[in-house]
Amino acid sequence: MKFWKQLPYGWKVVFAFVFFFSTTLGFAYFKARDTRPSIPIEALATTPTEANSWKGHPKVVYFWATWCTVCKAYAPILEANLKFLPKDTMFLSVLESEDSDEMKEMFANLSKDSSRPLYTADYRMLKEWRVSAYPTTLFLNGEGKVVFADSGILSPIGFWIRTFLLRFF
Repeated sequence: MKFWKQLPYGWKVVFAFVFFFSTTLGFAYFKARDTRPSIPIEALATTPTEANSWKGHPKVVYFWATWCTVCKAYAPILEANLKFLPKDTMFLSVLESEDSDEMKEMFANLSKDSSRPLYTADYRMLKEWRVSAYPTTLFLNGEGKVVFADSGILSPIGFWIRTFLLRFF
């Protein structure tokens, strides 16, 4: 403890950040090890050509719902996070599918307004991909294996670290 007391305050802050991000990264990695879906993420694609274009690319898959207030609050942060995506990494926005006319109308409007493609997932797909809370962000390597799985809001630094580390898994 004597060593810690003698450290300057700035170094203590650096150690705290390193410890925090290492811990959250470890949790995301171990949570991802339990995610082994039998349905490939390419099942979300609207055409076989689109599904083939996804193969071999690292992917960030963002599961969310229209009724989720955390998802709405996270939207501006997510837009900032997406600026950190490497060129070869794909971003897939996946909306929880509800079978209602209101949901279908909302989905049509969101699809028109979004610059990124929007996909829907039914209960079976969400269960296979172990989505139990919204928002859930999954980081997949080029082979489609889930490397990191996070629920909730990701900081820009945490998002960047995960996308950077995808190259090595």
